[in-house]
Amino acid sequence: YTSYRRGFSDVFVSFIYEGRLETPADGNPKEQNWLPAWSPDGRQIAFTSNRDGNPELYIVDIDGSNLTRLTHNPAIDTSPTWSPTGNQLAFTSDRSGRPQIYVIGVNGTGIRRMTFESYCDRPTWSPAPFNEIAYSSRTGPGHDIKVLELASGVVRQLTFGLGTNESPAYAPNGRHLAFTSTRSGEKQIFTMARDGRNLNRVTRVGNNEMSNWSY
Repeated sequence: YTSYRRGFSDVFVSFIYEGRLETPADGNPKEQNWLPAWSPDGRQIAFTSNRDGNPELYIVDIDGSNLTRLTHNPAIDTSPTWSPTGNQLAFTSDRSGRPQIYVIGVNGTGIRRMTFESYCDRPTWSPAPFNEIAYSSRTGPGHDIKVLELASGVVRQLTFGLGTNESPAYAPNGRHLAFTSTRSGEKQIFTMARDGRNLNRVTRVGNNEMSNWSY
């Protein structure tokens, strides 16, 4: 997770049963790190860092070794999410002028633009066997959750203009999504089936956002 406990943004790993914290990206005030994402095998973390002067994507082993920079672009590259096989990442970049979803290999090659809308952000790659990426898309004054089916290129819209709907997160079995929505006034966490049905409100007090699932 991302924390500012040391006065700047850094990625922390909490070993719950051992009661210790580690900072595998080893940030400092001039090299800040945020938005971590676990690899499917739990051995690596993808994250965004400005350590080279611009927000780029990096991968690091959980013990802090093998730090690798993936993107090299003057635009902002952020919000990484792993493919189920662990050999690709989807992410958000404004290299085309506005934020869109891209895919890149974990070796830094094969970058492809996946969306062509007004504004797209916060991708999340579905677990197998579903081959799709959910993301937040600007659809007017707010945002809605959409799903890109990678095999066909078809885009499905799951929410329809009730407040702003952002930060989708797939359940471990890929059959449900959690997301943040302002449809009730404040930011709250909701879940729905991967086809947009069976909407369920999870939180009711305060403002709540950027949910994730337990395994």
